Amino acid sequence: MLNFVRAAALAIVFVASAPAPARAIPIFSHEYGVTCAKCHTVIPHLNAFGAAFMASGYRIPGVQPGPAFPLATKINAVQSSAGQGDGPDGAGLPKAIVDEIEVFTAGGFGTRGSYFVEQYVVDGGMRGLTRDAWAMERLNPWDARIPLSVQAGSFTLPLPVDPETFRDSYQGYAIYGQAVGGNPFTFFDPKIGARLSAGDPQRGLNLQVFAGPGHDRQSGLPGSGTDLMLSLADGIGPLALTAYRYEGSRPALGGPDRFARNGFGVVWDQWGRFSSESVLQTGTDSNCALGTACASSGGLTQLRYAFSPRVYAAARYEGTNDPTNGFARDAVLLLGYGPAENARVTIEDVMQHVPQTTHTLNVQYTIAY
Repeated sequence: MLNFVRAAALAIVFVASAPAPARAIPIFSHEYGVTCAKCHTVIPHLNAFGAAFMASGYRIPGVQPGPAFPLATKINAVQSSAGQGDGPDGAGLPKAIVDEIEVFTAGGFGTRGSYFVEQYVVDGGMRGLTRDAWAMERLNPWDARIPLSVQAGSFTLPLPVDPETFRDSYQGYAIYGQAVGGNPFTFFDPKIGARLSAGDPQRGLNLQVFAGPGHDRQSGLPGSGTDLMLSLADGIGPLALTAYRYEGSRPALGGPDRFARNGFGVVWDQWGRFSSESVLQTGTDSNCALGTACASSGGLTQLRYAFSPRVYAAARYEGTNDPTNGFARDAVLLLGYGPAENARVTIEDVMQHVPQTTHTLNVQYTIAY
């Protein structure tokens, strides 16, 4: 109860100190003369226009961006009832931390090219790394029937639900952080490589093919061959269906671990007032431990409802199962509020059962300039 009172008090302080409504992150608002509301509901959640803008490489088709100072930042502060940081029970960091400080730069080149860089100065209260650093080129005219584009650099993989940048909750998605056996691969971290996209990601059929080095940063393991990912999506009005497969190889005791992850996503009205997102994922590893093969699985389903342009609620249930961690499940209940166009406050309760049920209360305050 005391933790809840402290968290609620912190939220009130955040709201009271929030700035008056401001322009959007300068990179895009100044380039195109728009406000945050053009692309977002409550940041960082996108609307339909924002999703199309992102899919086009942060370009408005046929419109040349104007001059702007190409730098922006986002800051996220968190108060958690659980310990944070490395070590037992989050030893090493207080319960209230500056969770993230991100710096962005972006721009266009030529008539159809763009670049984007997202650098974490602070991540999880610790020193951060680069997340996105890519260049994209539209290969055919903006009005072509089947859009074709190529992207190269470091970027988030094409998944039905974004694992980090546009996530409402402080709690990450379990299936995207699931590592099996000694294989360090997860879907959470960005990957370095190249991606070819054919079709409109927002409607109709869209095919994306990724290829990159078989390496996971901070794993301490050498690279191994080439990773491949195939994603096929179909947007039918408010319904989006996605199927994906990722495969690669990692060095392991007893021989290489050749692995695959297969997933299916069903999303309803992702950018609307009420949205539903579900993902089911299965995996196989040829060498989980000393030559032993194994299977893994996981899934999530979440609902989001906007009571107004500034107030929303979300609920999520998810579970994972693999030989390393056994069966684990958790649920998240979240309430969010946008005190200004460029700010957000969320309060969430994370209920985990691994193997006993625990509750963690998180309060976030996010602001972007």
